[in-house]
Amino acid sequence: MAILFGTYDCTLDSKQRIRVPAGLLAQLTGEDAGKLVIARGIDPCFYLFAYTDFKVEAEKVARIPDYDPEDRAYKNMFFSGTAVLPIDSADRILFPKMHLQDAGITKGIVLNCQMNRIIVWSEAQFKERFIDSPDNQKQTLAEKVRGKYNI
Repeated sequence: MAILFGTYDCTLDSKQRIRVPAGLLAQLTGEDAGKLVIARGIDPCFYLFAYTDFKVEAEKVARIPDYDPEDRAYKNMFFSGTAVLPIDSADRILFPKMHLQDAGITKGIVLNCQMNRIIVWSEAQFKERFIDSPDNQKQTLAEKVRGKYNI
């Protein structure tokens, strides 16, 4: 399993590809080298997983029973559009149009690594939500969430 760290700014080219940053490529080794797995996100974003991490996450989601309509809807949402994205010889990955549209991405992209996955945001959404928000809002959120989990 990969442990992914860092935040990377990327630019989508005319063919819907990005060059995977060298710092991120270096973190993908063994079975995880040369490919990422894409999945839909909950916010207007999408997720990239190292291959081994996606297998773990997919096994968890697959254990959800199919009897409840909400459970089935979540499983369909999670697995819809999942695909292995090979990293080409120029260190690029091609994003499916569906994921780019869902995330509102047209050019600027931020890859925000969170240990077992990479959250892919439009540059504008990431900036609005996490960079430009007032400092007191960030502090309030941190206190609320960390307090809820006693961390």
